Amino acid sequence: MTFTETEKTELKQKLTDSIPKEIVAFLNTDGGTIYIGVNDDGSVCGIEKLDESLKKIADIIENQILPESSSFVELGTKYIENKHIIEIKVRKGESLYYIKKYGRSSQGCYVRVGSTCRSMTEEQINTVHNKYLDAKVKITEIPSRLNNPTFQYLKLLLVEKGFSINEKTFAENFHLLTKDGNYNKMAELLADKNETSIKVVRFNGKEKADGIALRNEYGEKCLVVAMKQAFDYCTDVINETRTSFSKGVRNDKKLFDSDAFREVWFNACLHNNWADGTPPAIYVYTDRMEIVSTGGLPANLSKEDFFKGISKPVNEELAKLFIRLDLMEQTGYGIPLVTKRYGKTVFEFLDFFLRVTIPFEFEIENNVTQNDTQGDTQNDTQGGTIDNWIEEQIRKNPKITTEELAKLSGKSVITIKRHITKLSHIKYVGSGYSGHWEILK
Repeated sequence: MTFTETEKTELKQKLTDSIPKEIVAFLNTDGGTIYIGVNDDGSVCGIEKLDESLKKIADIIENQILPESSSFVELGTKYIENKHIIEIKVRKGESLYYIKKYGRSSQGCYVRVGSTCRSMTEEQINTVHNKYLDAKVKITEIPSRLNNPTFQYLKLLLVEKGFSINEKTFAENFHLLTKDGNYNKMAELLADKNETSIKVVRFNGKEKADGIALRNEYGEKCLVVAMKQAFDYCTDVINETRTSFSKGVRNDKKLFDSDAFREVWFNACLHNNWADGTPPAIYVYTDRMEIVSTGGLPANLSKEDFFKGISKPVNEELAKLFIRLDLMEQTGYGIPLVTKRYGKTVFEFLDFFLRVTIPFEFEIENNVTQNDTQGDTQNDTQGGTIDNWIEEQIRKNPKITTEELAKLSGKSVITIKRHITKLSHIKYVGSGYSGHWEILK
């Protein structure tokens, strides 16, 4: 089998330093495929140290290219003529991509011209960047990629807050449809199953180069579920307490302020530029936590207004829903709360991102234990047991709340709600605390 280099195909005999710009060029043009282990004449030569090369490329995709591009890049291998080659499939991105080391400059931005990779001029960079900014539309106007989404979890949350659900008008009432009557991006984010994945990554030291200790993915589920699971993991597992005694007085010190973190994280999920396609993420080091969201400072909002707590949501309808679900308030106290606790310097406004760094009260050791991973996985693998237990409790007390179920089971409220969502034969009738559960079989 032979390959031919074209505007959509790049051939590399071995892994070289040019790979980042080749990936960026395809992201900024019309996509394409890079084959490593193939000679210029198209013959297969294979690649040595396959696993090592795959890890290096994964690091390039993860840490050397901005904005976050992993959802547009697929890394794999092929076995041809008794030789291994690496295949990097790149789809056209939804923003202006560049090599992090060089920033949004001619050294960092590339496009594909024919079968070559070319640097972009400053004029081209500004033109493309402005085009993407102008093209950004509301998530209520972007068509969903899902055909038949379901919203059991969202409905359960709304009912618990006292809202009545009319199945015929549900999607319209909560702004889940485009003007054409099709499901929109907001619906996709809130659906029971989707392609959005939020990650919490723990590193072994103070830098990414120190290596990854653990990567938790909270994905392919309702945004509210995913962001709460990420929050629960950070507050329940990472936020440890150290106790000291001075003159007989006990002093408990938490790793970080949970209230401040909640404001930062929930706001990151709300104000994230979801039209860009890149979800927010949490990076945990031994001395700090970084929360990164796309979009930077909202348009027409100065830094002074931002720090005063004046809010101009990027996603207005999503903000209204968050308020209904008590995930945020309209008082504007969130940012002032964070700055009072940690100061303004924890906020870093970048071209495409907003990064908030929460320093830890003491340095931690990222020795991952069973508790770090067992939460969500254990709940899923033992699903049958917890599902049966929930049904038994509801039969005993149809008016039992999810908070009471969580307390009795020793699991988080979000875990209980997720399992109830899967139990299609159990429905909540009525609204708020005046309602009750019904078992349909």
